[in-house]
Amino acid sequence: KKQGPLWTEHFAQLEAVGFEWALKHGPASRHPSWQQRFEELCEYKEANGHCRVPKWYEKKKQLGFWVPTMRRYYKEHDKKQDAVWKKRFAQLEAVGFEW
Repeated sequence: KKQGPLWTEHFAQLEAVGFEWALKHGPASRHPSWQQRFEELCEYKEANGHCRVPKWYEKKKQLGFWVPTMRRYYKEHDKKQDAVWKKRFAQLEAVGFEW
């Protein structure tokens, strides 16, 4: 994805109407959606009592990489203008995610 305020706004608009960046078939289909990772995080919290997934989490390795990525996105995104990420950050905070 390209960077910049205009591109960010376009991406947010597409995602707000349900656009999925990964194809359903082929190599890109191996990349789960944000919602899938969020659900995995919720399962992790239910089992462990917190959202501090270790980076090298053996049961779901990609979840361990996704968590620090969310922290990085939180620091990088303009939370006032990016509606899609604002909603996602609120979902993470609602389950006790620590930035």
